[in-house]
Amino acid sequence: QTSKIIISKMTEAATNDDEVEVILGPDLTPTRSYMDKKIYRHITLPNGLQCVLICDTVALKQRKLDGYDDDDESDDDHDDSSSGDESVESDDGDDDDGTRKAATALLVNVGSYHDPPYLQGLSHFLEHMLFLGTEDFPIENAYDSFLSQHGGDDNAYTDMEHTLYHYCIPQDNNSKHVWKALEMFSSFFKCPLLKGEMADRELKAVESEFELNKNSDDARLSQLMSFTCGMDGNAPIMGRDFDWKDKIDGGSSSEKPFHPFAKFPWGNMNSLKTEPEAKGIDVMEELRDHYNSHYYAQNMRLVVMAGYELDEIQRQVVQYFKDVPANPRNNVDNGDLATTTNLHPYKLPFHSSSLGKIYRALPVRHCHTLSLTWQIPSICSHWRTKPAEYLAHLLGHETSGSILAVLKQRGWATGCSAGTGDDGEGDSSMHALFGFSFSLSEEGVQHWEKVIGVVFSYLGMLKYYFNEGYVDENGEKKEGLPRWIYNELKSVAELSYKYADEGDVTDTVEVVAEAMAPWYNIPTDRLLDGDTLLFGEVVDNDCVSRLLFNYFTPTNMRVDFMSSLFGREADFKDGTGLSPNSEEKKAEDTDEMTVEKDCAVAVFDIEKAGAPTIEPRFETKFWVETISSSIMKQWEENSTPQLPGSELELKLPPINSYIPTNFELKPLPADDSSHPLLNCSVKVCIGNGKKMQWYPACVIKFKTEKNNHLLLLHFEDEHEQWYTVDSNIVDTDADTLEAGFESSFDNGKVKFKVTAVPREGEGIVFSYGDADHDYDVEDGVAFPPIPPASPESRLPQLVYSKNSLKLWHMQDRRFKRPLADLRLNFVCDGMNDALKQACMDLFCKLCADALAETCYLASVCELGSSLYSNDTGFSIRVNGFDDKVMLLAKEVLDVVMSFRGRDGHTCLPSTIKDSRFDACLEVLRRNYSNSGMDASSFVTGLRLLCLKPSTKSSFSKLKALEGISSDKFVECMNQVLQKISVEAYYHGNVCREDADKAAQMISEALTIHHRGLPKKKVPSKLIIKAKEAVDHHLITSPTVDPTDNNTSVEVYFQIGKDDLTNRVLVDLLEHVLDEPFYNELRTKEQFGYEVSCGARWTFGVLGMSFKVTTSCKTADEASARVDRFLGEFRAQLESMSDESFMEHLVSLAKEKLEMFDSMEDECGSYWSEICEGRFDFEGHRKEVQCLKTITKESLLAAYDDWLHPICHKGKPKKRRRVVFHVIGKGTIGRPTVDDPSEIGEHVDGLVRDFHNSVKGETWGKITF
Repeated sequence: QTSKIIISKMTEAATNDDEVEVILGPDLTPTRSYMDKKIYRHITLPNGLQCVLICDTVALKQRKLDGYDDDDESDDDHDDSSSGDESVESDDGDDDDGTRKAATALLVNVGSYHDPPYLQGLSHFLEHMLFLGTEDFPIENAYDSFLSQHGGDDNAYTDMEHTLYHYCIPQDNNSKHVWKALEMFSSFFKCPLLKGEMADRELKAVESEFELNKNSDDARLSQLMSFTCGMDGNAPIMGRDFDWKDKIDGGSSSEKPFHPFAKFPWGNMNSLKTEPEAKGIDVMEELRDHYNSHYYAQNMRLVVMAGYELDEIQRQVVQYFKDVPANPRNNVDNGDLATTTNLHPYKLPFHSSSLGKIYRALPVRHCHTLSLTWQIPSICSHWRTKPAEYLAHLLGHETSGSILAVLKQRGWATGCSAGTGDDGEGDSSMHALFGFSFSLSEEGVQHWEKVIGVVFSYLGMLKYYFNEGYVDENGEKKEGLPRWIYNELKSVAELSYKYADEGDVTDTVEVVAEAMAPWYNIPTDRLLDGDTLLFGEVVDNDCVSRLLFNYFTPTNMRVDFMSSLFGREADFKDGTGLSPNSEEKKAEDTDEMTVEKDCAVAVFDIEKAGAPTIEPRFETKFWVETISSSIMKQWEENSTPQLPGSELELKLPPINSYIPTNFELKPLPADDSSHPLLNCSVKVCIGNGKKMQWYPACVIKFKTEKNNHLLLLHFEDEHEQWYTVDSNIVDTDADTLEAGFESSFDNGKVKFKVTAVPREGEGIVFSYGDADHDYDVEDGVAFPPIPPASPESRLPQLVYSKNSLKLWHMQDRRFKRPLADLRLNFVCDGMNDALKQACMDLFCKLCADALAETCYLASVCELGSSLYSNDTGFSIRVNGFDDKVMLLAKEVLDVVMSFRGRDGHTCLPSTIKDSRFDACLEVLRRNYSNSGMDASSFVTGLRLLCLKPSTKSSFSKLKALEGISSDKFVECMNQVLQKISVEAYYHGNVCREDADKAAQMISEALTIHHRGLPKKKVPSKLIIKAKEAVDHHLITSPTVDPTDNNTSVEVYFQIGKDDLTNRVLVDLLEHVLDEPFYNELRTKEQFGYEVSCGARWTFGVLGMSFKVTTSCKTADEASARVDRFLGEFRAQLESMSDESFMEHLVSLAKEKLEMFDSMEDECGSYWSEICEGRFDFEGHRKEVQCLKTITKESLLAAYDDWLHPICHKGKPKKRRRVVFHVIGKGTIGRPTVDDPSEIGEHVDGLVRDFHNSVKGETWGKITF
């Protein structure tokens, strides 16, 4: 049901009318998750724009308690300014970003499938162009600069059937920043400039983005499927003469059928400039026409979330979005303007001529990926029981009896994934593509047809059980598969949704906006939970039956096979094939080779196959072969309804023992328990001589003692005082407690009033409760209040320290969810050479492989686990519902510790199957071979190899594994695991008793043979000390992938040992530099799509890094431009106004005081402190206190000391600067390495040379 509501007395700036009428949609709030406190409203504006408004009640409560006014008028000043971004990268992990900002997302119901065939990538290009100014805000970077200056950020993406734009911005005392951002954002959809002079420059950004992804095997395979779908009918040249409906089922205007799936969604310089201009197409005219045709209110969905009352959010939304045109600006006929993308008539994308084939393609990386794809009707309308997810669960299961388990047993596969995927390519309004992909072993490559045969045998088993039905709990026979399979999925989905974290605000608005997409078909009243929950009592058996019997067939299947055993792209030099006498097929000749023979050959013979066809966009080389009738017949026989032969051991999944049943929150200790006033900020009326005065304080502790309820208050002067809670507030409800609440302590003797209430996930808050103290400057540029230090009981506590095992514990009191997180770090003896580090990598792979079936069952129940190696040993993590965490942790530790206490043994422990050694070794070698294939990640990895002498490269570890046997591996692991030290952290809904049990379990798992690693033997994490010199040290390497056109440059400035002041100065420099650096090199000068700068904290050594990845500039040009920017920027820094400088300080201070997003974020932050040995669990407070002392002069001095290329005498300055160049194909300066396989040795030589150049000098052991 919907009803009309009136928004009355709009602001004068908004409208000349007194009222605007909107349509109120169904109430969404009842469908929110159990832990969700937000309030939702669905409205439709008079122009047809559908909106979901979200009142962030916890942020609203915070604003109200600080006395903020909701009625601030929007700022009509259109001035732009620029400042830095707020993100801080670190070599030891990401920062915790959990502030409850305001966020907005707008989805436009147009995507790459709507691109004209003669301008493919147009929707993506248009997405880029909207950020380059509007009529209301014409300065090019006004929007980005405004968000960056005020601590916000933004982004957008183009999918197949929609484009989504989003941003977030802090909300505190200044509502006009929130609404100004909304105003600037709204102008994208009313009056963008779309200037031609900007287009040429932004096309370079689209091209750079394409080049960055051109060597992605996933992207290449996706485009190959589009190119060979057989539905690429010829289309008319000019857009306005193009009638989509003419192309359905092969209209009269085309020689072949046409389908939007056949397009190239990325777009690049060729598709958006070279090709259309050669045909006389005016690209800018088409761009504007595309905008005018699709960017109108009825074709949009808006989500706005803020800490304001719904009426106020609605008022602002109406004000800024009511003028978005209701209909297409060019009067194009789009059918039903509000509910369809006009694509649904196209149906299935693969022409029958493209099925029954195997498409063999050359990968860029070392891999063996077999992909099966069935095209099925769109499943969007089946959102209630999600039958495709149900079948994906069965096919992709990894326990005993599953397809993967059988393939692993035969040594043919190492992993698999199944389903339609989350993007518009896998599921759309026209069709869905159900994919089933396998990572094969080299032996599996030889048996690809038998791998597929196992798949069809499993499908035949499902059909058999489906036909046979099952007997329910009442003894009645029912159709379909056993009901408990669906019930388990439904139960886990409900638990996951019920206890879901609040999450990042941007994710929140994005998810709701995506659910509103018309093609997605979610009813309005189910926008919040329709994509997550299962609603039917049983699965839609009719749909499951149709999919199994009608669509999951050999004749409806496409087979794509990428394997480096066929060769890799790098093996084709200068456009010639592996066969020097063959000529490549032209791209337009896509007819396959019809080879009616048995395809079960050992390895694909390229020489016999002939020249490959080349996909024109990504230039992927591939061969097409018709699958022989004998193999197709065998698959048909396998897929008939029948039980598989006993030799296959296929069966349905077992009942899952990891489904949690206990969700009770553990009681807090009596001496530090929970109370609604805990962490609140209050003002207390206390006598001062003869006068009574109000003093600000915060409540930091609650305990019960002799039937008295006591609260500990912390005052501004650091004084602390216990007060007795009066009986009238003993049972106060935390959900109703708000600022302004008044009561008394000590039996009415001491009056108090609440001035601030913490939000979920927030710790102690401190507010003076009056604007004169909290924010002295109207625009909110005074420092936010700094909360007092948390009591030690609220921080991780060392509860066990014995025999080289230390366990820290903290019971959750912020997020109140039945979740726990157990993390362990094992430091091993002698991890100082490549062989031992490689064996540790292999050890982790073997253990993870042995645990795969157990951990998969657990993962279905939202119980995660991971096991990974590091330079000094390995780490384990188990997290999820606390009811089952220790059960899984014990299973993991039993396997891991089975390698210990085996001195003298050379065979693998019984927990590891002998056959899996070679399989895991093959995967590890392949991973090493693929290391550094991406230029951007490789240049960062090269920097870390040079700085961290303990880290061994993947190349050296691959070489160390040459000739390794299981006996030699076991011998090595016996040495490494002989002495270990364990650091552990148990966090969440776990009390001290639980922590003691965890310590006992870990201690017992270490076995009676445990010998601890003495503290003096624990390896130090040393960092190389860069030379301080005028000339930088240049380290140049070719890209590992010789076909990669990208060049990546990283200019690293080493600052010195970590100390509080310098750490804060580095963070502040990044905050000031990031946006101007990006704007100059990325937006204005188009050096490349990836341009960034960031602070670095590497094992206790501070630094700063500037990075550019480009396909259009040389490495020398990029690194020189970085230095020139640093020289030029000093004048801007020196002339920065005091107000702008203060805004940077305040924005950074707010970031450092941000609350955690989730229990996982909080745990990760504390765990990082433990692993690094800092144990400074509240370092953010110290940093903010330090920030208050920073002046512009001190920042300028730091800039001059560390970054500026010229000293005060006007001469080149000495700096600790190291420049890393990774140079791509055909770029000036690329080092010549005759054999690509020798690049690893070349890189290791560069690292050795760098270490020798500084004589191995390090910063020494850094203590905190």
